[in-house]
Amino acid sequence: MRPLLFAVLLIACGSSGTEPQLGENIEIRLGATIEIPDDTTRVQFTDVTSDSRCPTGAQCVWAGEAVALFTVGGSQQVSLTLGADASRATVIVRDKQFTIVALKPYPKLNETIAKGDYIATIRFTSAKN
Repeated sequence: MRPLLFAVLLIACGSSGTEPQLGENIEIRLGATIEIPDDTTRVQFTDVTSDSRCPTGAQCVWAGEAVALFTVGGSQQVSLTLGADASRATVIVRDKQFTIVALKPYPKLNETIAKGDYIATIRFTSAKN
């Protein structure tokens, strides 16, 4: 009985430290859902509508951009753009600043990225001054 109790306590203690915190980078795979830190609102990474980032191995005159869609609270659609204009990478949602930090994998010349391979790195911070 003691080993079972120890295992249950170990699992319970280990899981409490894995919740994302405000200000931390959070990786989320396309189709997955997370909760906004310090909130119960759920955010789902729903789509990558375009990815024109300059592929590794190519010479481009423009760095390009990637547009990722998220569904907040089951109904609010949020579009975040990773590119030269940093203001398009952030929105305010439920008193939190929601920012896309990165999108993996990065395109490679002559290779196609399957939608299911996308992983967005996002961050929530307080929008209150």
